[in-house]
Amino acid sequence: MVRKVMSSSPSPSLEHAVRRVPSWLDHQGRQIEAPKAQSVGRWVNALKNLERIEDDTADEYLDHLKGLREAPVAAAELICRWHRYDAIQALDAAQKVVRREWRIERLREEEAKARKETGRIFGRQYAYKLRRQATDWAVPKLADFALVEEKDRKYEDPPVDLLFNRKDNPKQFAAVLIFGPYTNPREYETRRSAFLSLTAGVALYMMKVLVIVPSWGQGYWRWLHDHHVEGGNIEMFVVGYHGLDFEPIQLSRATPPLP
Repeated sequence: MVRKVMSSSPSPSLEHAVRRVPSWLDHQGRQIEAPKAQSVGRWVNALKNLERIEDDTADEYLDHLKGLREAPVAAAELICRWHRYDAIQALDAAQKVVRREWRIERLREEEAKARKETGRIFGRQYAYKLRRQATDWAVPKLADFALVEEKDRKYEDPPVDLLFNRKDNPKQFAAVLIFGPYTNPREYETRRSAFLSLTAGVALYMMKVLVIVPSWGQGYWRWLHDHHVEGGNIEMFVVGYHGLDFEPIQLSRATPPLP
């Protein structure tokens, strides 16, 4: 309701939206006093983040994510933060919260422990590590192709992270594209369109394009579908950046390819 009021107002503000809501109900349907605008703002932001995650999450996890809408806002915020660096553990944690196996105190402890155990590294050091992990994973996956070593790349080669030539026909290519990594999580939202535009362009002349993305909730397939990219030769994989292990999980299409 708050978002609806804000979208329909010429100069929206949270305070204005809160005042415009005729009544507020708790999760049991009981009327309560209007909350503070700051509290509503936290829920609006948490809901936006949950919706981004839901957009690309496998069906078996959707009910747990939707159940977070009935949980304390702090639980939703913690799950969203956890999801940024380890999507799989975050979804498992969401399941425990919705099933009431974990209270907010336990969730906070487990998220802090997971963040500490990742042994996170940043910047160029992590970018190098991620590229090396992606190379080790992609070489056997693209068994019909040979990796073009960095020292053999030419300036006119396509701007992809890893380039492969088909072994029986060097003029046919495959590629790996890695989204990021960025230190600031907001970069993934602001650079998503540019990255997917690159993906769409490269896919026009590649036999296969493997795309590595850091989270479920950025609407990658939906963006390609909305821009009329068939993408039959594109495969997407989610990797929990900064996680202990490099374990890509294939991201299923939200919609079928356009004819």
